[in-house]
Amino acid sequence: MLRGATAALGLALAAPVAAQSYGEETALPRDDCDRACLESFATSYVAALGAKDPSQAQFADDVKFTENSVEMPIGHGLWATVSAADPAVGMMPADPMTGNVAWFGQAYEHGNLVFLAIRLHVNRDREIDEVETVVTRRVGMPLIFGDGDEPHSPVWQEIMPEEERPPRSRLRALADSYFNTVEYNDGTVFAPFHEECSRLENGISTTSAVEGSNSSASVAEGCEEQFRLGIYRINKQLRERRYPLIDEERGIIVGMNFFDHANYFDEYELTDGRTMETLLKWPNSLTIMEAFKIVDGKIHTIEAVFDYVPYGMHSPWAEGDQ
Repeated sequence: MLRGATAALGLALAAPVAAQSYGEETALPRDDCDRACLESFATSYVAALGAKDPSQAQFADDVKFTENSVEMPIGHGLWATVSAADPAVGMMPADPMTGNVAWFGQAYEHGNLVFLAIRLHVNRDREIDEVETVVTRRVGMPLIFGDGDEPHSPVWQEIMPEEERPPRSRLRALADSYFNTVEYNDGTVFAPFHEECSRLENGISTTSAVEGSNSSASVAEGCEEQFRLGIYRINKQLRERRYPLIDEERGIIVGMNFFDHANYFDEYELTDGRTMETLLKWPNSLTIMEAFKIVDGKIHTIEAVFDYVPYGMHSPWAEGDQ
């Protein structure tokens, strides 16, 4: 019997140009903080985190900060336990239209490796007024976790020719089609996957087999191939989807949501007849931040950081009917 993969899969998205953007009071594009400006805020934030010194970053007085979907004051959580964080080794998409920037990388906590995803929002006064983080630690529960040696794909840095850039609404739809494919995952594929599609989750490849890993790649390799098998059938729903950042220049979408695993069944069949067994025997949810790179109108590269939270937990960032 094959052990079930608990890898999460995620997405990203943002509002079309004609609609109000997440975190903004108007749909008109911003021009007060360009890509270089936003990247400087992300760099200063990670450097301040590594130094355990919030004064090294420019925060608004009313900054909202969450770690793994729990709101707390800046200086708590990983801020209090971090031992090192290097902003130079992260992957960093930016969205000047909405003032959002993200950083996917790793840090150390009392010398132990953790994987970290951060979303920052910079207001029109050039202050960080929103900080959303997902951090995953090796704590003994069955969760995929890398060794920190897997590099970020260079494709994240590639700039799309202007005439080839899909509109924001299309990028949003592509990201959402991924989540629609992951949700329930009965073998139906709604998303267009690039033939070279790869996925990095918590610092480890889950689309290419890695020796000693219990990721989904040990069952099948490749993005579309895994979904057609229905490996992620345990995903009862992908809830509270949000898409605050779309990097149009690079064709990147960053999104957040919860993966709910009801676990009302102990085992399930893949579409090829093989049997999978669930790893956790109780209801649980994953909080996730995930980035998608689009190439030729298809999902090419995926990177995610996620960790367990109580089943059915709500996000402090969710608004309205989710």
